[in-house]
Amino acid sequence: MKKRSLFAAILAGTLLLGGCANKTTNDGSGNGSGSGGSAYPEKSVQFIIPYAAGGGTDTLARLLASSMEQSWGQSFLIANKPGGLSQVGLTELAGADADGYTIGALSNLDHILVLFTGENVSYDYDSFDYLGAINTTANVLMVSKDSGFTDLQEMIDYAKEHPGELTVAVSGKTHVAEVSLFEQAAGIQLTTVMQDGGGDSLNAIMGGHVDCAVLDKNYVAQVEGQGINTLATFAGEPISTIPDIPTMKSLGYDVATETYRVIVAPAGTPKEIEDAITEKIKEVSSTQEFQDSMANMGEIYRFLDQDQVKERLDQDYEMIQQLLEENPDALNR
Repeated sequence: MKKRSLFAAILAGTLLLGGCANKTTNDGSGNGSGSGGSAYPEKSVQFIIPYAAGGGTDTLARLLASSMEQSWGQSFLIANKPGGLSQVGLTELAGADADGYTIGALSNLDHILVLFTGENVSYDYDSFDYLGAINTTANVLMVSKDSGFTDLQEMIDYAKEHPGELTVAVSGKTHVAEVSLFEQAAGIQLTTVMQDGGGDSLNAIMGGHVDCAVLDKNYVAQVEGQGINTLATFAGEPISTIPDIPTMKSLGYDVATETYRVIVAPAGTPKEIEDAITEKIKEVSSTQEFQDSMANMGEIYRFLDQDQVKERLDQDYEMIQQLLEENPDALNR
């Protein structure tokens, strides 16, 4: 709570104090935190991004930080701490003071995969409080023009008759997890071929060096008219930007993964501060200007509050846990 001098308190009285508290929110809503007009933030906030500058999480977080900065009138200072699939940055965030002045962003599946497969991880799932999310995106499964597959069932039927023959380009542990979940659901075996990034996976499938590829939904437009077939999306629900691409779930295969960036704080951060951050995220991200900026980045807007994002993360955690219980080597490929 922002300190006020005794002199100011005597002069101002209760009503004037309430008005001053409203004024310090600087957001026009008269509600700085949802709990009696706390003055948070009173100083700059460090915003840890556990990835290199220029990636999807970084770009989206910078847009959010800039909007919150303009609304609140305090600096949100981006600190990129890449390494270990987010482990380096989240280690620092988990050890930060739980006072609301160090927050961060993470990618849901990367975070969970580190918890299950990372080495010397000093934090756990409960080391963070999950404050909200503002996007959703998903990967798709593509097949090369030489494969001859026109739909997902044709590909699955072939894979069942030729275990391990079909190759699939992937570019990270999230893709590996999605392939393993797909194999489990369809009862097939594929051979993953690790690439350095999505661009390399695209080149591999365009050049006929692999039979399939897991790629972000934004690549669908790039391969249009070039003989590459997009068979399905891994998302549990249809993706608005690729409405003609079916979900695996709609085709009878229980696979439902998505990528969303979550704003987090060290566990134990005061609830009134966390609520203030969540409300501010909702406020600034709900504007048309913000959502237009997201669309230009290839992102789909979807706000999740604290309860909603925790429910989704719990489901993702249980999904990976069950995958590894049934196949401990599912991610070792």
